[in-house]
Amino acid sequence: MLLVVAHPGIGAALETLLRIEDRYEVRRAQSLDQVAAVLDGWPADLALVDGLLTQNGRTEALAMPAIVLTGNLGDGKRLSARLPEGRGWLRKDATAGELHATIDEAINRSGPRVTPLLVAGLAASAAGLIALAWLLFGTRV
Repeated sequence: MLLVVAHPGIGAALETLLRIEDRYEVRRAQSLDQVAAVLDGWPADLALVDGLLTQNGRTEALAMPAIVLTGNLGDGKRLSARLPEGRGWLRKDATAGELHATIDEAINRSGPRVTPLLVAGLAASAAGLIALAWLLFGTRV
């Protein structure tokens, strides 16, 4: 879970709330400009993004499904549409239950993430198995 929240106190509170149940690995950025450095090869399944940051920020940095944190439905719809993979919005004062339910719904709707690193690892494993099979059985055919 990537948190992109400018206010340090709100970011810390959300991070604590998400870590309590030990269901999510959480990293935090204070701006959209910090996202790439915070991710650094780590594949976030979802981003929770402060709506204020999306108004003038470069949202293309968010290459994962994202939920906008904002105050009302109108802003939520408008700002979520600005994100490449916007999955909706959530009130900034949402309860823990609402937060977890919205996150779970967005992650389940997105499906598991397949990263280039995972694809490369699977391809290398498949190539290794093919080479091993050829060595074991290729000379007997």
